Amino acid sequence: MKRKARMMGLLFVVLWFSVVTVSAYVFQQSQMTVTQTVKEIATITLQNSALGNINEGETKGYTKAEVATLGNAIELVTTTVDVYMHLNSDLDSQDDYSTYSITVKYITVPGGSAHNVGDTACTLTKAAPDPAGVTLDVSGTWRFDLEITTTASSVDADTPTTVTIIVTAEST
Repeated sequence: MKRKARMMGLLFVVLWFSVVTVSAYVFQQSQMTVTQTVKEIATITLQNSALGNINEGETKGYTKAEVATLGNAIELVTTTVDVYMHLNSDLDSQDDYSTYSITVKYITVPGGSAHNVGDTACTLTKAAPDPAGVTLDVSGTWRFDLEITTTASSVDADTPTTVTIIVTAEST
């Protein structure tokens, strides 16, 4: 009986070490974290412009020579290559005009770009108020002038109008 008791005692000791070892193995854990910084690809600066009055039936053209705020009207500072600038406007809802056209021209182009100062980046019209994205192919500072041509329609009373252009930048 003593032998059986010793064997049982020894078995319990071995069993106890097994449980401790298994428990230690099962409860061992580790942790990993994954971090990332979302980088801003572009900073956008815009200028509002007031074009003044236009008579019904009249056609007017505006450049930075007539309206200073049309010069350097859009500025984007990009931190990566191949950023796409999108311009979305409400020109198609401007019923008080028979013609409304906004030409966006490069005035500052970073070195190494395929674009040139003075070239047209895009044109917004009543028929095409949201042109395709403009590829800004190198990182740096991009500046754009606006040139506007309007022809007012006939109106029953003085009618204030506002055109809204939303400028966005994306990397894809």
